[in-house]
Amino acid sequence: MDTAGATFRMDPDRPVDMAVIIVTYNSSGQVGDLLRSLREQSEGLTMRVVVVDNDSSDGTTALIARIPDVILIRAGGNLGYAAGINVGMRSVGTATGVLILNPDVRVLPGCLAALHARLLAGASCVVPAILDPAGGLTHSLRREPRLAAAAGDALLGSLWPSRPGCLSQTVRSPDAYRGAHRIDWATGAALLIDRRAADAVGAWDERFFLYSEETDFFRRLRATGRQAWFEPRARIVHSEAGSGRSPELVALTVVNAVRYAEKHHRRTARALQTILTLHELRRWRDPDHRVARTVLLDRRRWVDLPHASGPASRAVDHLLVTRFNLPSRGPESLIRAQEGWLQNRIGLFERYTVPSVRSQTNQDFTWLVYLDPQSPGWLLDRLAPLVEEGVLVPRYREEVGWQDVAADAREVTGAHGRLLITTNLDNDDALAVDFVERLRHAGLAGLRGAVYLADGLVRLDDRVYRWRDRDNAFCSVIETWETPSTAWRDWHILLHRHMEATSLDGPPGWLQIIHHRNVSNRIRGRLTDPEPSRSLFPGALDDVASPTRRALLVDALVSRPARETREVVRGAGKRVLLAALGKQGLERLKEGLRAST
Repeated sequence: MDTAGATFRMDPDRPVDMAVIIVTYNSSGQVGDLLRSLREQSEGLTMRVVVVDNDSSDGTTALIARIPDVILIRAGGNLGYAAGINVGMRSVGTATGVLILNPDVRVLPGCLAALHARLLAGASCVVPAILDPAGGLTHSLRREPRLAAAAGDALLGSLWPSRPGCLSQTVRSPDAYRGAHRIDWATGAALLIDRRAADAVGAWDERFFLYSEETDFFRRLRATGRQAWFEPRARIVHSEAGSGRSPELVALTVVNAVRYAEKHHRRTARALQTILTLHELRRWRDPDHRVARTVLLDRRRWVDLPHASGPASRAVDHLLVTRFNLPSRGPESLIRAQEGWLQNRIGLFERYTVPSVRSQTNQDFTWLVYLDPQSPGWLLDRLAPLVEEGVLVPRYREEVGWQDVAADAREVTGAHGRLLITTNLDNDDALAVDFVERLRHAGLAGLRGAVYLADGLVRLDDRVYRWRDRDNAFCSVIETWETPSTAWRDWHILLHRHMEATSLDGPPGWLQIIHHRNVSNRIRGRLTDPEPSRSLFPGALDDVASPTRRALLVDALVSRPARETREVVRGAGKRVLLAALGKQGLERLKEGLRAST
């Protein structure tokens, strides 16, 4: 292709005014015009151009590879738009700003200079005016998604374009497109971001794959106290020939709107889903909306929507993390120091935990076990065969924080994957054989944040109980490697304070063993027949007989109501104490109560 015009800088250590990221997917018919316009309109600005290709099959990579001053990164799959940006960010080098462009745009004269000037004037993010191929202005500015606006757009659509702003997310007022001003957000075809702001906001949220990822980015930008601006002197032409239109992509649009609401407006997320569902039902004659209706009515179908694919998308580093006898604060520290506790715990570890890890249908994970440096020799001898076999990786520490877990995860896994999954596994419990596979599937389908397999089993002697716990101790965190928090970021019941938390339904995913040396020695759930779950926990339930009908009836009418009442009272009390005393205060209270008994 013609490369006449400005030369792009390749060396990442040479500072540039703009580092440009272009994410392509079968874009051979458009990206050449974009690159040509960048050269022609550089107007003295220094630029570095990074093209991240999401596994194109139309010759896009061959076209880019022939251009000597453009950095081409093959993503290794169709990772999605947000993930493509994240990949590109690692190669932008030293730059004042990062310009993110769709491949099907062209920059017009004066565009880059106007964007750059607005950035230097103090804006943290700048978007241009967008024209359609015929030269008409596109209403690209948006308001923060609200329930009333969603209802207005669903009911009125393009009718009554001059309606009050509270009834539409789209900004249609002509005055809004005449002068520069602050904005909530804008469609993501083109945006220039101050590099320091980009680093402060962090990675783009890959769970959106396509659509709503820019809404989320602008929201997080504003949350840091920074400003996004519209600059009408900067203009681009957008052909909108990139992703195309299909029933699945239409469905992804509405599902991601719900995902965004669940992340940032949790109180109104369900109401929004209802509004969107009614809107899609009204359009039942339109074949492009048939998938949207289905997935809004059945959340289980969300995983069938377009998501990351290809070899790179399947690269996942999964770390099981176990605190064996790591010194800890609070009442547990007194128990863990006892020789009898260690003898009992290694027996449970070998009886339940180790077999469940060995039995995983997907063995693509690493098991990290933390131990006290002062552990007795007999304990290390018991663990030595597991270490030699490669079943687990020991780490000897006096204290471990979540930052240490993140660093250890990088060391023991090599951080080769696109995603990191960390799972907390206590040393006296067991995982269902498909636990790792279910978490991996959830991550590859786009789920991020704290994830709980909500359904599990509790065993006490010769009885098994089915228990549903939406924030149980078998917590996992699915995230990228950018700034990992890990499953040890906080107590398992408090992870929602730091990230979005999701509970997944399904067959029992875990087995908790209740025994006399357990700190939380309580029966929870309903008495159940272990027979359907024996294959999920090989060997762990073989010695438990099916309960009689009489036992099931007594549990349902007498024992279970009493247990549930106690749990409600206990849970309410714990929430009150946690709110009043905080985590450390609650731990001190527990330790004091235990010491006095």
